Amino acid sequence: MHPAAACAIALALRFQTGDRIVEHSYYDDHIAWVLPPDRLAVFARSGVVIDEDSRIAIVSRADVSPAARGIDRLDGTVFKTTQDMPRHRTTHSLTGFQAQITPRNELLPARRLDLEEAGMAELPVGHLCVGQSWKTRLPVGTSLGSGVATVTHTITGIEGSLVQVSVTAAGVISGLEYNLPRLLPGSIEMHGTAWFDLSTHSLMHESYAVRNRLLRTVKGKTIGFDETESVDVTTHVYKPPTR
Repeated sequence: MHPAAACAIALALRFQTGDRIVEHSYYDDHIAWVLPPDRLAVFARSGVVIDEDSRIAIVSRADVSPAARGIDRLDGTVFKTTQDMPRHRTTHSLTGFQAQITPRNELLPARRLDLEEAGMAELPVGHLCVGQSWKTRLPVGTSLGSGVATVTHTITGIEGSLVQVSVTAAGVISGLEYNLPRLLPGSIEMHGTAWFDLSTHSLMHESYAVRNRLLRTVKGKTIGFDETESVDVTTHVYKPPTR
């Protein structure tokens, strides 16, 4: 790699009218109840699921058209398959969507992102060097409640057209969505790697490990919820045929 290339990295989305974006996402999500063993045994004997295990596969397809200067419009569909493993239940859904996206990977109108979506949101402005870092602070949603996460990104290498970015996130769950005020605040953690393709000006792959916790220890006994999740997202950008 030429030394100049290591300091001329521009991470900005750049699509063209007629591009088709296809994204495959996989989530393996586990949420365990944390209780003293004797209490867990009581719930288990009564048939309560104390270890939630969900496998989710999503295929998103979108066509690109211009919306405004520097902003692209996405029109597409999301096909989602959810496997509820302990209940032996599988559901499918198909929904349409319209969105606008900026070169910094910001959706318009702005909304709270799921933690898994926040890893490479708000891309940096300007050129960066290998070894350089940037931070974002975003409101996020998790399966245990909403909160705020600070995400640290570091460019760790470049090979051909692929830029490797190390991603770590830490934050606090403060939302009351599930009426668990005694367990708040909770903690947010995420780490993994993203790859940005300079040839297509798009994210190619993201792979993360997530751990979110709502835990309290009182008189030596810990109660709450402990979530672990693996995330894998692959994106392809297909160009329209040339005439």
